[in-house]
Amino acid sequence: MSNTQATGVNKLLMLSTMLLIVFGIFVVYTATSPRAVLDGRSPEYYLVQHCTKVVACLVAMFFGARVDYSIWKKGSRVIFFLGCALTFAAIAKGWLHPETAIKGANRWILGIQPSEIMKFGFILMIATKVSDAGADIKSIRCSLKQPAVPLVIVSALLVLQPNYSMLIMFCGIMLSMLFVAGARLKYVAAGFGVYGLVGIIGLLVKSAVSEKGFHVANRIGAFLNPDEHKNGVEQVERSLEALGNGGFFGAGVGNGSVKFGYLPEAHKDVVYSVIGEEFGFLGTAAVLGVFAVIFYQGFEIARNCPTRFGKCLSVALTISLFLNFIVHVCVSTGLGPTTGQPLPFLSFGGTNLIISGLFIGILLNISKAGTGKKIDEAYSGGDRTNVYTFGGFDIARTET
Repeated sequence: MSNTQATGVNKLLMLSTMLLIVFGIFVVYTATSPRAVLDGRSPEYYLVQHCTKVVACLVAMFFGARVDYSIWKKGSRVIFFLGCALTFAAIAKGWLHPETAIKGANRWILGIQPSEIMKFGFILMIATKVSDAGADIKSIRCSLKQPAVPLVIVSALLVLQPNYSMLIMFCGIMLSMLFVAGARLKYVAAGFGVYGLVGIIGLLVKSAVSEKGFHVANRIGAFLNPDEHKNGVEQVERSLEALGNGGFFGAGVGNGSVKFGYLPEAHKDVVYSVIGEEFGFLGTAAVLGVFAVIFYQGFEIARNCPTRFGKCLSVALTISLFLNFIVHVCVSTGLGPTTGQPLPFLSFGGTNLIISGLFIGILLNISKAGTGKKIDEAYSGGDRTNVYTFGGFDIARTET
């Protein structure tokens, strides 16, 4: 048993997360106060809104850390279909009231982004399916057919929104879980090959007949060939200028220029550039270092977890946070096409902040000794030995 499990929750993961949350409060304030003043509001207007979401994030984290993670396996279907229903409701609202769409997308309802809830439900559904499969994960049914059903459902909803960056992250999360569970790679490769081909054809068709599809294609074109898409690279150029202005030590807290309307949505989509301008290379490197600690601890929790479900869930939650992080940083540094993915715990508060807090809380619970005992993972299929290999880790198994 690891030292982390013997002494309680993973304290390094908790402290690293709290450090990002506190730092995020300062970053949001310095990034939004000029905008609030220009809008005729008090400088603290957006800060107060963000702190409200931070409180919700901390409550979600505490809840996730206190509740035994076995409960999430039991509620996986309910959470998944609730997220799907809310996501469809947001899409339907956009159809009925087109003026409510934001930048051509129907992603919000009742002040929340339901696709984040759907992502959590999706993670729980896939983790449940692959952990229940046991040694049968090598079959085409468990490696391909069963996981494909939730993926097709979320793909249809995310395309209707549209939210292609979120769809790519769903695929990445699913691939990581299948890999860790030991799914047969030839089935996974064949399935995602067909899925990717259909997706490319669908995007090409949609870009030819739909304004929303053209918008997505234009963003990809701006990334691949910026000289011919000047309008599509303006945000990237300004983001890179902000990072360059920061130099090694930064321009100083409150002295950045991008937040004065120079870089739209600086406190959300490219907050990493605000950090780079005001805190310099040292600031961005420190942020990368803290995130590296979080990701490493997430994988350590997975390695030390005694249940298949816990291992798969830990990996998926960590990968989800990592993909949000890497997409945001790549957009801010010009290494990926522009998209609206926040930087966990540092971007202006929203549904992602609260869900990210819940993810950390669940990881903390999995890291505790004695949790997950209610999970029944009876062995199925294959050679009846005393150990089942799950993603490179050996798990003791009670034979029935």
